[in-house]
Amino acid sequence: MREGVMPADPERAAALEVVHLLRDVALRLELAVGEFARTTGLHGTDVRALIRLLDAERAGAEATPSWLAQQLGMTSQATTAVIHRLEAAGHVERLRSRSDGRSAQLQVSDSAVELGWQFFGPLLNRMAAETATLSPADQAALKRWLTAMAQAIG
Repeated sequence: MREGVMPADPERAAALEVVHLLRDVALRLELAVGEFARTTGLHGTDVRALIRLLDAERAGAEATPSWLAQQLGMTSQATTAVIHRLEAAGHVERLRSRSDGRSAQLQVSDSAVELGWQFFGPLLNRMAAETATLSPADQAALKRWLTAMAQAIG
């Protein structure tokens, strides 16, 4: 077998097998995101923006338009277009910033959260059920590893 496809070193091969499983999960999630975008008439970037905004809310972080641009790796002009599309569709609301009344904070609307749960709820529930079968120590190790993988990617 070619070295670039299957390393001869068994330890490296085993590590890459886990990485390839992560890649498979990422691809399957991307397909689900694409299907959600198609069924809702959203652009894939709009769905990624909604996901990042929900991530910020879960983390208790303030999501501003400039923060969202950074998260999406887009220019402020392109991000503004995404925000306008999401506002027009009723998926995002602009609120006054908690820390600076002159700037806007972005929040996913309740109707968009409900729409997301209708589509992704069964998938997320299955994934959470599988995760719940792990011991707390295994869950902690998995969280550390996934955090390290996210940092390794950038």
